[in-house]
Amino acid sequence: MTEKLTVEFRRSGVTGTWDGSHDNILELAESLDLVLPYSCRSGICTTCQCRKIEGDIEYGDDGVYQPDAPDEILICCSVPKTALVLDI
Repeated sequence: MTEKLTVEFRRSGVTGTWDGSHDNILELAESLDLVLPYSCRSGICTTCQCRKIEGDIEYGDDGVYQPDAPDEILICCSVPKTALVLDI
């Protein structure tokens, strides 16, 4: 069973709970009725890239582009490892 984690979309004023039922953070955001930028959903286009304020993530596929800055993530292909605060 996946540990439940808080994911806060700070600028949107929305907080959700990660329970492992979504494939990635973008899908969690969509389930909370957030409309966020994305395109490819596979970690190539970087349209979904955002700043991570707090927390740790992991990417589901080692082949995806990973931003150079440690505080930037791609929400279409990542999942939280800890409670997370995003600047979106």
